[in-house]
Amino acid sequence: MQITEINPASERHKSLWLEQSLTCEASFCPPLDGDRRADVVIIGGGYVGLWTAIELKQRDPAIDVIILEQDICGSGASGRNGGYVLSWWTKAPALRNLWGDEVARDLLLKSETAIDDLGSFCKQENIDAEIIKSGWVWGGVSKTHAGNWSSAVETCRQLGVGDFQELDREVAAQLSGTDTFISAMLDKTAAMLHPGKLVRGMREAALRRGIVIYEHSGVKRFTRHKPVQLDTVGGTVTADTVVLATNAWAAAIPELSRSIVVVSSDMIASRPVPDRLKKLNWLNRAGVNGSQQMVNYVRTTADGRLLAGKGGLASAYGGRIGGKLFYSPKRAKIVQQNFEELYPGFAGIEIECTWSGPVDRSSDGLPMLGSLPGHEQILYGIGWSGNGLGPSRIGGRILASLALGEKNEWSSLPIVREQPRRDLPMEPLRYAGGHLVRTAVGMKDRAEIRDRKPGFITQTLASFAPKGVEDQ
Repeated sequence: MQITEINPASERHKSLWLEQSLTCEASFCPPLDGDRRADVVIIGGGYVGLWTAIELKQRDPAIDVIILEQDICGSGASGRNGGYVLSWWTKAPALRNLWGDEVARDLLLKSETAIDDLGSFCKQENIDAEIIKSGWVWGGVSKTHAGNWSSAVETCRQLGVGDFQELDREVAAQLSGTDTFISAMLDKTAAMLHPGKLVRGMREAALRRGIVIYEHSGVKRFTRHKPVQLDTVGGTVTADTVVLATNAWAAAIPELSRSIVVVSSDMIASRPVPDRLKKLNWLNRAGVNGSQQMVNYVRTTADGRLLAGKGGLASAYGGRIGGKLFYSPKRAKIVQQNFEELYPGFAGIEIECTWSGPVDRSSDGLPMLGSLPGHEQILYGIGWSGNGLGPSRIGGRILASLALGEKNEWSSLPIVREQPRRDLPMEPLRYAGGHLVRTAVGMKDRAEIRDRKPGFITQTLASFAPKGVEDQ
């Protein structure tokens, strides 16, 4: 009997988002104790898993759905991200090249609609996720970075999607809180929210629908035959269909191990400074990104904090996700240094909280959904690449459609693959090569900030980096 080991994370270091949202909760879901039977079992209690479960219940209230979560719902990327709700507009040129104008337009519109749909869901379920459609500022601090967004914006305009505004230096400074950008673009469709309050609110919405959730119930192994048997420390679940919504942990599954690379996403949060933000008239709460390939982002919160983050500073060997991907003072210091370079007026601000989290990046930055080869009863949704908050709503609809065997607009989307793309090298080449690529990306970023052209070898190595939020 073929089995797969799924390695749990160790020594979780909670994010500010989870610390704030958990103070409002009286209890957690119990761990699995004994043997159960279900129509559908979902492994993972983050956005993708919860959206899938909620969508299944909306379509078929009688269906028996169980979620198995190794920690608590939202303890992975869903409770550790920057809270940016973005469409796929930065991928517009890639989507058009892959599938043509009609499909690209459909995917872009669906990802844009998902932003408003998320807000409507929170209103309907009375989830105070602090959603504000404040937009996203993508700026450049050098002439090299100026207009990095032009190709994506022009493609979107040709396809009739998106809502963009070119910003002069003065307006860019007003919206971003810094005068270091010499040019910038505003995406008016983007929203900001509190990730912890969203994911824990989704958990409550799932429970109200009769979805059974077992927290602290990591899956040790599962079979490939039908019905599928899943073993945890406390018991066993047998199910007709299994959905793998494990995000970065999917890298430990042999059929998916070469489909994604696991990298870190590191964040810092200041103490509340609402008076300083008010003095700067920086109260719009737009998300802000620089143009480095190793992405930097900054935002403010409803309680007047400054948050800064950086993706890709570390990676996991062979999908083994340990404590260093959840907390690293060394990487937090790099994030702070990058923040102070972009926001020199806030140099020395007191940092109250730091945390990290794993991100499952695909080579092209687009998610992959489908079933494991030869096992249509085992579904997966992976490769969200740091932009899964809004698109996970689409993922839930796709996975629910596949689980119910429905042929519809969601199950027929081209991101549903007959075979998972396995285009990343095997270990140890992937880990060693990843170190070289990250080093090259860092050198390229530093050179471009100073308007210097990176060397040929540096540019070549940097081009192998998996695509992130801004990559086209």
